[in-house]
Amino acid sequence: MAFVRHRWVVLFWLGAAWLVASGCAVAGPASIREGRLEYNEAVQVTSDQELLLNIVRLRYRDTPTILQIANIATQLNLEGRLNSSWNILSEDRFSVGANGIYYERPTISYRPVTGQAFIQQMLEPVANDKLMLLYNAGWPVDTLFGLTVQSISGIQNAPGASGPTPEVDLEFRRFRDVLQAFRDLQRAGQLTIGRKGKQAELRIGSDPGLQEQIDYLYKTLNLRPDAQSYEIAQATNPFSRTSITIIPRSLMSTLFFLAQGVEAPSGDVEAERVFTAQFANGKEIDWQQVTGGIFRVRSSFLPPPNTYVKVHYRGTWFFIDDSDLSSKTTFALVSQLFAMQSGSVRNAGPLLTLPVGGG
Repeated sequence: MAFVRHRWVVLFWLGAAWLVASGCAVAGPASIREGRLEYNEAVQVTSDQELLLNIVRLRYRDTPTILQIANIATQLNLEGRLNSSWNILSEDRFSVGANGIYYERPTISYRPVTGQAFIQQMLEPVANDKLMLLYNAGWPVDTLFGLTVQSISGIQNAPGASGPTPEVDLEFRRFRDVLQAFRDLQRAGQLTIGRKGKQAELRIGSDPGLQEQIDYLYKTLNLRPDAQSYEIAQATNPFSRTSITIIPRSLMSTLFFLAQGVEAPSGDVEAERVFTAQFANGKEIDWQQVTGGIFRVRSSFLPPPNTYVKVHYRGTWFFIDDSDLSSKTTFALVSQLFAMQSGSVRNAGPLLTLPVGGG
């Protein structure tokens, strides 16, 4: 009877140990709750840091580099151990134990954007269809066009500032005035950018309270007032008073343009490590005047507090202040442009896969 009694004791404890060990098998859902948002946040933060880093690099005319996260895979591992002992010389010498080890093994793959993929994403002009999507998603037209458009019906948007040697013609003020009129109409729901059949078009409303802005656009862009709806034309199309020609920038030109808003340390400016934006006559300009104050990156030798995004480069912290809503909006818009430009790119470049140790 003693043996039978001990046999049931053994079975009892073995069953209990099995339940303890099997309880660890539901660690998967817990790992999703605890890990998914952390991965999400890490991707978002490092993507913002990479974008800011490349903008700062262009301020110094250093080479921008894009390293995409191609894949994140993680393996959940559970190891269980069950130990038991029974001293046959004594009825009271019986022991059983169980323990489990749970750990995660993430594997992250990186792919540098090079070759044809780099050309498609960075050097090809942003398609007007994408600008239309962003406009109808609610982005302010003055920020959207101010960043991504080189000219509207011949009105230039500081074209020299969107390349390696920043130089600005005074005509940028006319472009800013056109964008301000567009923005006033957008706020009032009097500016529509969409499609009529297969043709992209821009429609101007007829609100009497905005007649001054409407008349200014008709005159400056040389439009027929009675048309109200205007085809968005390509640069190669013949001139027409019923069309508006919009020439977009590439993503690289947009980043060069934004890079002028990076405030480099005075020592780097004096040492001529950075270019300073100038008018065509050689006079230095206030870059915030050109952009309308939509983007500003500050610098500090000490780690800055209260930042939206920051990066350490050349011994200096560069950052966007968390209270600078205009710069944050512009930065978020450029992030969306990056995502849109990279979405259709098939990258066949080298793939770097790194296992990350976990415990």
